[in-house]
Amino acid sequence: MVIWHLMLVFVPLPRRVDPSWCISSSTALPRRMAMLSVGDDPEALLARADSLHHEKRFAALFDLVEPMAAAQPTNVDLAWRSARAHHDLAGEMSDATRREQLLRDGLVIAERALGHHPHEGLCHKWVGILLGAVGEFLPTKEKVGNAFRIKERLLKAAQLRPDDSSVQLALGEWAYKVAGISFVERSAAKLLFGEPPAASYSEALTYFERASRLSPTKKAAYKAALSCQKLHQKAQARRWAEDVLGLPGASASDAELDRLATMLLK
Repeated sequence: MVIWHLMLVFVPLPRRVDPSWCISSSTALPRRMAMLSVGDDPEALLARADSLHHEKRFAALFDLVEPMAAAQPTNVDLAWRSARAHHDLAGEMSDATRREQLLRDGLVIAERALGHHPHEGLCHKWVGILLGAVGEFLPTKEKVGNAFRIKERLLKAAQLRPDDSSVQLALGEWAYKVAGISFVERSAAKLLFGEPPAASYSEALTYFERASRLSPTKKAAYKAALSCQKLHQKAQARRWAEDVLGLPGASASDAELDRLATMLLK
């Protein structure tokens, strides 16, 4: 009986060619050069990391952040960025084994950071996101059990970071997945855990709309369009699909979202 639909898998589309060179021993020099390029100023290093993330240069981001975070495991600013870097680089991997290891390592980093900093919303956020991503590699029972943990972490992140659009997007994806499970799958989850996770497409749409208001993105608009389709709101689904095409984007995943939105408009 398959009930893996309960879990979110936060992996960008499409996956690119595996840049495995970026986490091999050959990266020692590039890593050192990346660190030296912004000197020893901690604020400059963090700003450089955020710039690389914004530019979607995930291999360079990983090479910059991972060794610094490993050297300072209780530094929350480095820890959540390292967890994010593991998640982002995993989305670039075509090799499932390498992808799984990056996600599991990122989850360990995020959970350890959360233990040290229980009131930091970014730690709750990345624990929730990485729990969902690791679900791709977990047995059914563990995936279903994690569904409750994911929502708990993301709701706490939303409480602590009410203006973080990516938290709202993650909550929307969780609700969309849970809303789509079948009666058989829901019954199986009830047997395992007493009560299955519950959500609706209307709830998912509310999260996606909130994410779009906070920071319009192609992904949030496309997910909103899908939710409207499920709710038989054809005009609204079309409007959201048009919004996808109207928003700027330069990455391969943005191009894929444009393609999917175009298909919705046909």
